[in-house]
Amino acid sequence: MPDYVTAFFATWAEADADTRSATLADIMAENFSYCDPNAPETISDLDALSSYIGMFTQYAPGATAQVVRTSETKGHHRVTVAFRMADGKEQLGQYFVELDADGRATRMVGFAGLGEPE
Repeated sequence: MPDYVTAFFATWAEADADTRSATLADIMAENFSYCDPNAPETISDLDALSSYIGMFTQYAPGATAQVVRTSETKGHHRVTVAFRMADGKEQLGQYFVELDADGRATRMVGFAGLGEPE
């Protein structure tokens, strides 16, 4: 898995807005889109993305997001992420990620859970 994707999810535990923004500027492609079930709309601006991720650190202090599994098909990445709360609770999610030639994220689409049949 490209280091930029792992670093992206590490920013979910970064409480310092300036550090988080600087890291995201290095990680994301110049033109990108990000969406997940909790985002009110698709995000394509670094400041908006940093603010959105910052809400996670404010809402769940001490929580982390960590890549726990990855797979790849012809340049398309599926990433399983464990969102771990400070109290030990965990929720898994999956992201589908497209990267540019430098390994920076151009498109990230997140889903809650692992898509198990009900």
